Amino acid sequence: MWNDNETHQDLIDFKYLTDSVNLIINNDNLIPSTIGIYGDWGSGKSSLMKMIELENTKPDNLIIKFNGWLFEGYEDAKIALLTTLIDEIIKSRTWDEKAKKYLSRLVKRIKWLKVITKVGSIGVNTYMANQTNFDFTKVATDISALEIDDYIKEVVDENQSMIDKGIREFHKDFESLLKETKLKRVIVLIDDLDRCNPDTIISTLEAIKLFLFVEKSVFIISADERLINYAVKKRFPELPSTDYDVSKDYIEKLIHFPIRIPSLSEAEYEAYINLLFAQLHLNPDEFEKLRNKVFTQSIDVDLSVCKLSNENIQNILPNVSEHMKKDFILSKQINPILVSVLSGNPRQCKRFLNMMMLRLNMSISKGVTLKKNVLAKLMLLEYFKTESFNKLVKASYEVEDNILLLLENSTKQTPKSFESWNSDPWLKKWMYIEPKLGEENLKLYFYFTKSKNNIEFNTNKRLSEEAKTILKNLFESDLVSKDAIRQSSQLSNVDKNAIFSELTNKLITEEDLSKRSNLNKILVLFVKQNDILISEYCAFMENISESILMPSNVPNLLSITKNTNHQAYGVTILEKWSKSSNTTLATASKNKLK
Repeated sequence: MWNDNETHQDLIDFKYLTDSVNLIINNDNLIPSTIGIYGDWGSGKSSLMKMIELENTKPDNLIIKFNGWLFEGYEDAKIALLTTLIDEIIKSRTWDEKAKKYLSRLVKRIKWLKVITKVGSIGVNTYMANQTNFDFTKVATDISALEIDDYIKEVVDENQSMIDKGIREFHKDFESLLKETKLKRVIVLIDDLDRCNPDTIISTLEAIKLFLFVEKSVFIISADERLINYAVKKRFPELPSTDYDVSKDYIEKLIHFPIRIPSLSEAEYEAYINLLFAQLHLNPDEFEKLRNKVFTQSIDVDLSVCKLSNENIQNILPNVSEHMKKDFILSKQINPILVSVLSGNPRQCKRFLNMMMLRLNMSISKGVTLKKNVLAKLMLLEYFKTESFNKLVKASYEVEDNILLLLENSTKQTPKSFESWNSDPWLKKWMYIEPKLGEENLKLYFYFTKSKNNIEFNTNKRLSEEAKTILKNLFESDLVSKDAIRQSSQLSNVDKNAIFSELTNKLITEEDLSKRSNLNKILVLFVKQNDILISEYCAFMENISESILMPSNVPNLLSITKNTNHQAYGVTILEKWSKSSNTTLATASKNKLK
């Protein structure tokens, strides 16, 4: 299995990105600057930051790491960033007296800012009017040398101008300090900013611009660009809502060089998976040699060709073990679907493979031998078509024949409820990738995937920010909900499936009849807009407990499947419902079947 934490070891070939960042850092004409490392969750932002840190760790550079998420809820974001920065500078070197003078002044200014923050939270006018018993001794426990009351008077006398003056003086002292230190660069790495709430995000960015943006400074910010955009809109709701996105202008003033991490291509994904497998089979020195060879091949190599595959491994590494060859073949088999299911996301890939290895280890403990390629193929279905997977599991215990054998053999009669599998593009592609499963005892594999509602996979289906917004808007007013339905067609198939899972999980657990009816309505509209989900909807309707079905589910099912390849499947489900102990459901089904 593989560690899921960020790493400085490059398994993706990020060199072109680190080179771009280093080009900015080392160009005096581009400093000071702020660099945005943008990417989705799990795309490798934190690992890229580690690689940048490693390449810029030099005697004349000072690297400071800041994680605003760790301070959130405990301290103002601006104060936390300034305090961390000055503390790290103090600890990094033995400073001469002149530098110490500037450091002392900066420490004092931060302490004043803490007081301003506290006073601002209760209101200066309230304090001066003696309408509160606010205990300033608590605020000043770490700044007892400061004259609090005198400072409060200064704030009242000069109001905002005093704060502006404090910002200018901090900025000036910080700039003088960096000149005095003789450092070439102060590089501040700000990670996990997209985990913070909107106020913290904006406060951190503003602290950089107001206090710290001086010569020799470089700020590298790792975040999901969409979350920063959302934070701006949330913090400044008065920004005009027009076709032109004003928030982008605001961000561009704070982030000078945006560097975006793209999703991995199919060739890159295969190489990444093979490097992960190679880690399991080689000692650290052997693996490092392999990794270097893979990423230092001629630049004339076609970028659409996998740099490490079953076909070229013998040219890169002599004496490849049979186990490693088998893993590379597995990678070739599952990669085309895996890259589309996981949208080229490295972390999701690692989690998928970790779960596969965990289940293999479970089977070994039980004395059962599972084939890795069979398990991996079943897990692809489990992840992307959860309801179809549940249907297959159920059928394997109810039908004597192996359903997949019938599906794979066109000469044999396929059960009506599975006929649509041959007309669903995704399911058809899945069925015919190697290995074929018709001759396998799938019950052995299902034993190790029998967790309730496939919770391991459902919790891994992380929604993009667009999908989160659409899911939220589905439950707003009719106008907003209809707009969200229309917008959902632009989402990736992964997001569509994730929203489908969210809606079906809500429907299963909802006890209020009116709310359940509304959920059914939303689900139907969502599936109609995204016909890739029809097979999943039918499988869900067949799998769901009939006790929570409603008469409206009958016309809904017919309207979704009408004039599609799933129409016969819909009728099969109605025939089953017509015999249900849920009398209202049975009556409604019989009436439609007449």
